[in-house]
Amino acid sequence: MQATVEAPVRVFYALVPPPAMQSVLGDLAREVARRARGRPVPAGNIHLTLAFIGAWPSARLQLLIGIGEALAGEAMRVTLDTQGGFRRAGVAWIGPSRPPPALGALATALTGALTGAGVAQEERPFHPHLTLARKCRAAHAQAAVGPFEWDVDAVVLMRSDTRAEGARYERLAQWPLARGRA
Repeated sequence: MQATVEAPVRVFYALVPPPAMQSVLGDLAREVARRARGRPVPAGNIHLTLAFIGAWPSARLQLLIGIGEALAGEAMRVTLDTQGGFRRAGVAWIGPSRPPPALGALATALTGALTGAGVAQEERPFHPHLTLARKCRAAHAQAAVGPFEWDVDAVVLMRSDTRAEGARYERLAQWPLARGRA
């Protein structure tokens, strides 16, 4: 009898804007991609990565779901008001010029939980951004934009399937963030 081996899945934790904001950012992505001579990220794929896991065994997804269930963080308003680029990566992005403290605390808590569970994490500092365009051939200088107000209220575990036409994302699990005092 031959055992079946499940292929690993590519996963990450993210903050996902609501559809109306994804649509607005998708329009911006097309404009940015045109100027930077890159490929726009489809509106439905726009997100802020909190922690990238990469290839992960399907049979061990429950560990990542458990980490998400135990994650404590608070809902927050993020103001997206700065565009920039990562030249070497060929990426153009939008992000907050002043990230709320709750965003850094959430990323730190998630990284700590993942590291504590033995899930390898990148060593570089957290730089909150939403990718607008990839494979940019022209520089994309940092500049003020918007602002776009985003009320973040949930963390999502996403699966990424890479295809010839680009990545396709699927929500595997989602957890609400606690509401602060009014």
